[in-house]
Amino acid sequence: MNEKQSVKKYTNVIVLGFILFAAMMFILIKTINFNDVLLKIGYYDQKISIVNTADIHGHIIYEEANGGYYSVDEVNYQMGMPLMKSIVDEIKESNPNHLFLDSGDMFHGTNEANINEGEGIVKIANLMGYDAMVAGNHDFNFGFERMIEIKNELQFPILTANVHKDGELVFDQYKVVEVGGKKIGLFGLIVPESKSNMNVIDSNGIMFEDPLIASERVIPLLKEEGVDAIILISHLGDEVDKELVQKVDGIDLVLSGHHHWLYQEAEKVKNSYVVEAGGYSTHVGHAEMYFKDGRVEKVAWEVLQTTDLSREDTQLAEVANVYYEIALEQGKEVVGESTVDLNGIRSQVRSTETNLANLITDAMKIEGDAEIALLNGGGIRESIPSGSINLYNIGKPLPFVNSLVTVEMKGEKIYEALERGLREWPNGSNNGGFLHVSGINYEFDGSKPAGERLVNVIKNGKPLDKNTLYKVATNDFLVNGGDDFEEFEDADLISRGKLLREVLADYIQKESRVSPQVEGRITILNQRYN
Repeated sequence: MNEKQSVKKYTNVIVLGFILFAAMMFILIKTINFNDVLLKIGYYDQKISIVNTADIHGHIIYEEANGGYYSVDEVNYQMGMPLMKSIVDEIKESNPNHLFLDSGDMFHGTNEANINEGEGIVKIANLMGYDAMVAGNHDFNFGFERMIEIKNELQFPILTANVHKDGELVFDQYKVVEVGGKKIGLFGLIVPESKSNMNVIDSNGIMFEDPLIASERVIPLLKEEGVDAIILISHLGDEVDKELVQKVDGIDLVLSGHHHWLYQEAEKVKNSYVVEAGGYSTHVGHAEMYFKDGRVEKVAWEVLQTTDLSREDTQLAEVANVYYEIALEQGKEVVGESTVDLNGIRSQVRSTETNLANLITDAMKIEGDAEIALLNGGGIRESIPSGSINLYNIGKPLPFVNSLVTVEMKGEKIYEALERGLREWPNGSNNGGFLHVSGINYEFDGSKPAGERLVNVIKNGKPLDKNTLYKVATNDFLVNGGDDFEEFEDADLISRGKLLREVLADYIQKESRVSPQVEGRITILNQRYN
């Protein structure tokens, strides 16, 4: 071997060694929890595990949602609460110092949840072993009085510091628990717009307080009790959470809910960590709070899921199956079929035209004997796969107790309503007021600021006349001011009709087979985000 070959050989050995070293380091970093190493050598004083669920919306049954919740291209697994519990129990077993908390919107949103107004969800929640939760806006969907019944039926507290009825707090503001020798202060906050986000008839006297005011009242109370850390269980939406912790100090961890975002890691905002565990039972969130010198030094976060059905908690599965079978029996009637998948993906029905929204608004316009139909995208919760459609399938995208209402209103108010529906575009998470239409087309400019986006509204090839009265089919949620719509306040009521899911079922039954398409009813000009 000459000198040149020898140098090349040793160079290859060095390169190979470097690659092997890098691979070993990568595996080491992936498999070793260095925070736990620091805990063992005494750098940290204590570790407390926080298990978190959010926005379960009554999903107690495992389901493979093909092209479902997050994007058209993915198969998303909704674990259901019995399978979620296996992950929860595993985390609890790994660390005796733990808390299990939910960020709201648990009791409403599926066919199973609608049976006796959340009865089965309450039973399963009690078996899950929660330590506390916050009320979500949709937890009031069965009415205020039913929510109070649910509060009293639960074996753990609902902590919500900013809901008042007739001047009195409805829920406990906070709770102090001792875990691993640490005093942890827990308090909850709900989105102030909850009253407009739900169709609650018995809402007189109910007031949702500004979260900032409630926080400034509760945090000093917790500090007076000598807590070592404060956790906010939030149903405000993560963007509001981040604004809040910029203005108030003392919150160590925020468990966000409301927008169903899936945080892969904790986001530190000022002195607080903000996390969110998705929605619809797709994931369980796991935070680890590391203490040093008596305060929270670090929060690590991960989201977990499994598709191993052998891990389902058998007791919970038995309860869930009872309500699933009831729901299936109630919804077994086949009403027709669709030749295409009906798109009810959350991010899309809140930001753009979809074929399912077109189908529903067409059904509303015909059933309501109207010229125009308007439907808020937030009222559509899931997709329907192609093939046979039964009542159970229809109840999944339309779980709410929303009824068809036909009103007479001026074209000017229709323009204003469409503009209001664009105020938070293109945010497909919290823009539930995005309006779908039948009988008209509209265009908007995505590059314009909120309040100036609507370009034109066309009916029968001509601009919609602002001074003409039109018969408009919509739902009682919007007519009652849901999503802060004010445009229907002075509309003249013509008729009240069936639940929207019944309207859709009747329409499909009459058509026998449907093939709705995206037709260009909503045109987006100058999109800001491509």
